[in-house]
Parts: sequence; structure tokens; C-alpha cells
Amino acid sequence: MQPRERRPGVRVASVAGVPVYIGGSWALIAVVLVALIGPSISRTRPDIGLWAYAVAALIALQLLVAVLVHEAAHAIAARAFGLPVLRIVADLWGGHTAFESGRSTPGSAAVIAVVGPLANGVLALVSWLALPAAQTGIPNTLLGGFAFLNAALAGFNLLPGLPLDGGQLVESGVWKATGSRTRGMIVAGWCGRAVTVLVMLWFLGRPAAQGRGIDLLDVAWALFIASFLWAGASAAIRGGHALEAVNQVRLATVLRPALGVRHDEHLDDVLARWTTGQVIVVLDDQDKPAALVDPEAVGHVPPGRYGQTGVSAVSAPQAAGWSVEAGPEDDIVPVVVAMQTVGATLVAVTHQGRLLGVVTSADVNRAMERL
Repeated sequence: MQPRERRPGVRVASVAGVPVYIGGSWALIAVVLVALIGPSISRTRPDIGLWAYAVAALIALQLLVAVLVHEAAHAIAARAFGLPVLRIVADLWGGHTAFESGRSTPGSAAVIAVVGPLANGVLALVSWLALPAAQTGIPNTLLGGFAFLNAALAGFNLLPGLPLDGGQLVESGVWKATGSRTRGMIVAGWCGRAVTVLVMLWFLGRPAAQGRGIDLLDVAWALFIASFLWAGASAAIRGGHALEAVNQVRLATVLRPALGVRHDEHLDDVLARWTTGQVIVVLDDQDKPAALVDPEAVGHVPPGRYGQTGVSAVSAPQAAGWSVEAGPEDDIVPVVVAMQTVGATLVAVTHQGRLLGVVTSADVNRAMERL
């Protein structure tokens, strides 16, 4: 039986039907920001006392809002291009939007990437224009801080290297020019490594060149950001090389037979059509794969009860995004992307609205080992 998708945090909202989660690691960012900003506010505004830390907490909340708006823009754009969006998550590394990108094009990928920074840019502009109307003191400081946060997020994410949105634009450009998405990933990954070096030079080399001392806090932030960027860029390079190999495997070579059944059928009718080796896939009202029949659960049903037992009673619902649309002669890239996105070890494959079969991660690994 396939395990249900593990939730990446606490669900706090939904955007156009897309669940929004805040990961537990986000609390670490909030605590660090309050610890860093609180004393600074307390020194500049000694009259408010411990309320300085409450103001710092509001700034941390502003950052969360800016990140979620950024990711919501990605999600809405992906939905506009007809790509299923699975979730939006804010966590230690900022935020990310998980969606099925297998059917995207260079143009749609570029649009989806750029709308996140654009959303932050709009928030920064609106906040900046509203500053003259804000009360002096803390309200003005918070609004100015919100403008700065969004401007910084927009600018940083447009840097031309993966895993940033600017890197997605580089990937899309190379993809469009060469016809190879994997080549785009590799080039954008190397650009990401170059961006990492430039970020380190900005934080550490610039003060040294100006004859200033290097603050330990600057070193900590530089290492944190650089580790995130380098890891993401390296993952993109490895992923690009892996997908180059995956492109050589045809879907027909890894498909396992499957029997599609309606969710309201009974076990006796299903087992009468089932043959050894078939995986039983439960279809929803639109004939889309929705669940898997669990052989262990079937084994606990007395044969005399097959006629009274519906398949829904012995099936396990699967996470959204666990099925892909592809033809037998297509490569297995959409399957691999779905496995990585959903965290599934088995993916259902449909073609022109008909269930073709299923692919397991073990089948993919064996096919890769034969290359």
C-alpha cells in the first residue's frame, strides 16, 4: 500500500484551491529575526521597552507575508497554464511552490518564474507610495520595512542562477535556444554557482576591499545564503545530468500492467477481470487514477464477502499529482518528475484519457542501471 503524502507543515490557508503550509522550520527564521532585529529597535527606540521585540516579530510576519505572496503568484501562474499545483510551503529556506512541470514549455516556465519577483516588486512599490500617508514612528518604520523586504526579495530572486527565479529564466532561455531542458538546467546550475561566489564576495570581499572589518553577523548570513544557493545549484546540475540519461528510456519499457476499476465496484467483479501481475487502480468519476487497491487489505476479506465489499474499502487514496499523461513512446521524464514532486514510489500513467499502466521507482532504477 502506498503511504499518503506527508504534510510539509501546518496548513494555514488555500489559494485557488492550493493548500498553503507553514513548515515548522519557519519558526527558526522568526526567532533569529526577532533576536537580531529586536535589540537594534530597542536601542533606537528605548521609549517602547520590550515592545521592540513585538515590532521585530511583526517584521518577521511581514517577511512571511512577502514570501507567501511570492509563492502564490507562482501557483496562480502555473494554474493559468493548466499545470496542477500541489502545495505552497514556507519553511527555513524561504518558500517553494510544488507543481507538475512536465507539460510546461520554455515560455510558460519563464512566466511562472518571473511573476514571483514581480509580485514582490508591486508590493514594494505600493508600500513605498503609501509611506507619506503613514503615521510617523513605528507604523512608518513597519511600512518602510515592508517595502524594503519586498524590494530585496524581488531583486535577490532575479539573480541569474538556480535555485532562484532568475535561474529559472536562464534555464528557459537555454531550453528555448537549444530545445533541451536538461541543458538549460545544467547551464542555470553553473550560473547559480557563479552567483554564490558573487554573493560571498559581496558580503565578505566588499568590506575588505573598502578597508572595513568583517562583521561576524555578515559572515553568518553569507554562509547561510551561500550554502542554500550552492546546494540548489549543485542539485540542478546533478538533476540535469540525470535527466539526460532518463531521456533515453522509453515509457513502454518500464510500464507495468494495471487494471482500472470504478470506485463503486465490488471485489468479486474486479477479481473476475484481474490477472496475475496487474496493479488495480481505482478511477474517480472522471476516470482519472485516484487510489490503489491494497492486496494486503484484500487478503483480510473472506472470499464469501467479496460480493458485499466495495473496492473503496480496500484501497488507499493517492496524493495529488501521482498520475501523469504520456504515451508509450515518450520518455520517462514526466514520471520521474512526478515521483520527485509527490514523493511517490509508484506513478499511474494515462494516455488520451485511458489508463496505460503504472511505473515504480524500482523499475526506473533498473532501467537506468542498464544504460
